[in-house]
Amino acid sequence: MTKPPASSRTDKGVRGHDLDLHVTFAQALPREAALAVLRPAEGFTVDLYARHDEPGSPVPSARLTGPLRDPETLRAILAAWLTGEVRTVEIGLHGFLRSSTGQTDWMPWKRNLVLPRTEVDRVTFEEGVRYVLE
Repeated sequence: MTKPPASSRTDKGVRGHDLDLHVTFAQALPREAALAVLRPAEGFTVDLYARHDEPGSPVPSARLTGPLRDPETLRAILAAWLTGEVRTVEIGLHGFLRSSTGQTDWMPWKRNLVLPRTEVDRVTFEEGVRYVLE
């Protein structure tokens, strides 16, 4: 029996790391204002955390996920957020295992590192480390 070509075999899963960024606003913002604050971090999937049972309810926080492209630009965005509309940021390269059906299982963080909000430059995006800037 011959094996099918690699392109037609079903892989068991894909492992990797994606940027996982959780933003807590200094005060809950209207949806449009929250999206405006997050706009500089383009290219990420954005999930706004607001009440689903009350359309138009304020947004206290959001989660952004996706591949890390430019660490320096992202650090500049974080610094700007933390001097303005954002109270805390949790950020890191989160390990995942994605099945062939597209389901994603996130791995536990290896370590948490809590930093003052003024020390964004210490965020080195080490895989599996969650940086908390507050």
